[in-house]
Amino acid sequence: MILARLALRNLLRQQRRTALTLMVVVAGFLALSLAGGFMAQTFQGLSDAAIRGGLGHLQVMPPGALEGDEAQSLEKALPEGEALAQRLRQDPAVAEVLPRTQFMGLLSNGPRSVAFLGTAVDPVLEPKYMACAEALQNGALTKGGVGSHWLSGDPAAREVILGTGLARALDASVGSSLTLMSTTREGALNAVDVEVAGLQDLGLRELNDRFLTVSLGTADQLLDSAQARSRLSVMLKRPQDTAMEQARLQGLLPGTSVKPWFELASFYRQVKLLYFAIFGFMGLVLFLVVLLATANTLLMSVMERVREFGVLRAMGLQPRQLLVLLQWEGAFLGFLGSALGLLATLLLRAGLNALHVQMPAPPGSSHGYELFIHFVPWVYLLVALGLQLTIQVSALFPGLKAARLRIVEALRHV
Repeated sequence: MILARLALRNLLRQQRRTALTLMVVVAGFLALSLAGGFMAQTFQGLSDAAIRGGLGHLQVMPPGALEGDEAQSLEKALPEGEALAQRLRQDPAVAEVLPRTQFMGLLSNGPRSVAFLGTAVDPVLEPKYMACAEALQNGALTKGGVGSHWLSGDPAAREVILGTGLARALDASVGSSLTLMSTTREGALNAVDVEVAGLQDLGLRELNDRFLTVSLGTADQLLDSAQARSRLSVMLKRPQDTAMEQARLQGLLPGTSVKPWFELASFYRQVKLLYFAIFGFMGLVLFLVVLLATANTLLMSVMERVREFGVLRAMGLQPRQLLVLLQWEGAFLGFLGSALGLLATLLLRAGLNALHVQMPAPPGSSHGYELFIHFVPWVYLLVALGLQLTIQVSALFPGLKAARLRIVEALRHV
C-alpha cells in the first residue's frame, strides 16, 4: 500500500500532465460508450422491425421454401397450414400464431396494371402483434374525408392495404376500387375486385412501390388456397428463449422447417456486422491514442524523477517495485479516467435523449428516426476494462526503463 500512496501522490503532484492524460482517457471512454449505446438502439430497432414486421420470433415453413422461386402461387406452402396453426396455439410456450400467405400478380385500376408482392394476414390477430396498423399513413383521405384504416374483420369484406408508392403508381387513394389478378394453386388465372382501405409506409421505397396486404379470406378467394398457408409466424411468450424453442418445435414438427427471425432478417445481420467492424476500428484507434498518451505521461514522469528513483533504490526499493509503482500510477489513471468518463457519458446521454434529435433517413429508407442512446452497462464495463488494460500496457515501458536505472548514475542525474 506504500507504493500505491506514492503513486497517487506523484499523480497529484503533476496535476497538468495528469489532467491531460485523464482528458484523453475520458474522451476515449465517452466515444466508445456513446457508440455502444447508439449501436444498441440500432440493433433494438432493427430486431423489433424484423419481428413486428411479419417474421415473428419463429417462422414455420415448408422445407426448401427459401430455395428457388415458386412457379405458381402456393407451390411451396404448408397444405394444412390452418390446422397446424391451431395445434401450435396449444403449445404452452406460444403466445400466438399468425398464418400468412404470400403471392404475386397484377393490380389494375382499369387503364393501367402494376406488378405487386402480396401478403395475406389475419386482419384481427395481425394488429395485436405486428406493427401493421402503426405503419398506416396518417392523413391519407378520400374526398369524403374517410382516412386510412386497417383491414376489416368482416369475412365478406374485400379490402387491400397499399404501399404508398404502389398507390401513387395507380393514382389510387382510400376508397378506390381496384382489381387483383393472380394465379390459383392449379395455375388458372383469377381476379377479385377490392377496395383500398388504407395506405401503408413500410420504410423502404422498394417495398412501398410493390407491397400490398389483404385478408386471408380475400386471398383464399383469389388463390383458391383452402387451408394452405405460406408461413406461420410464431410469437413466443418468452422471446429470450427463441433459439431453444426453435430446436424444440423443429423436433415436434417433422416435415416442416422452423427458422428463428435472426436467420431470416439478412439486413439485421449485415448491419450488425458492419457496426461491429466500425466499433472495432474505433476501439483500435482509441487504444493507440490512449496508449501513446499514457506512455508519454509516465515516461516524462520517469525522466523528471530519476534522482527520486535513485534515492528510492538507495533506500532498498527493488527494481520490480519501481515497475509496480508505475503500474499503480497507470491503475489510478485508468480508474479515475473511467469514472469521469462514465459520469460524462451518463450526462451527455441524458442531454442528447432530452433533445429528441431527429436522425436523417438511412439509405433506402423513406423516413428518419429519433436518436435515443441506450443505457448499456456491459458496454461501459467492457470499455473500462479495455482502457485499463491499455493503460497498464502503456506503463510497462516506462516502468522497465525506471527499473534499469543504476543507483549511482540516478543520484548524479541533473
